[in-house]
Amino acid sequence: MTPWDLQPVFKYEYFDANSDIDKYDPSAEDMSLDYQAVTTMTFGFNYFFNEWTRLQFNYIMNDEEWQDVDNNEILVQLQVKF
Repeated sequence: MTPWDLQPVFKYEYFDANSDIDKYDPSAEDMSLDYQAVTTMTFGFNYFFNEWTRLQFNYIMNDEEWQDVDNNEILVQLQVKF
């Protein structure tokens, strides 16, 4: 937590749907159907207005190793406890 009521956030995720395959080989037939490793990194912050209200802002970077897709995300959420 910082003195400005901000909490920085970082998360790293890696998921390999088929861990039996060592690495991606684009020259192999149907390799993209089996090899679906995804790396996701989340950068963001939480801002606390008070004890029961916070604003969350996250930028989520998705990297699929078998294809080139632009599917990064921005997530904004307001949470209120009562």
